[in-house]
Amino acid sequence: MKWISTITKVGQQAIEPEGNMVILFGENVTKDLVDVSIIQKFDTKTPVSGFIFKKGDTITVDEQTYVADYVGAMVESDMKALGHITLFFNQTKPKNPLANAVYLSFSAKQTMPAFNVSDDIIYEHI
Repeated sequence: MKWISTITKVGQQAIEPEGNMVILFGENVTKDLVDVSIIQKFDTKTPVSGFIFKKGDTITVDEQTYVADYVGAMVESDMKALGHITLFFNQTKPKNPLANAVYLSFSAKQTMPAFNVSDDIIYEHI
């Protein structure tokens, strides 16, 4: 199954060049979080209400596909309720990872994706 969202806004402080972490929220994000978040809107053909995401599933952004090495216990419920998850790229999972975190690995040929307004994010449950 696939869910497709479109990036509608990239907050001024949403991407830290060396942080390899991004915070995603749906369009109902609070004003306090807009500057540090990437805002996404899900396609009505793939409503987020049916969202499923597990270890081994993939996220495609900027024409690059990343595999989920870890999916926190709150990822599915936070996505359904708020369109919210936190993505960590090529980072070692800490002893106590965030419940809304997805840790993604990528190959030596890949880089941190660009997140641009109007780009799609494709979540695929394998």
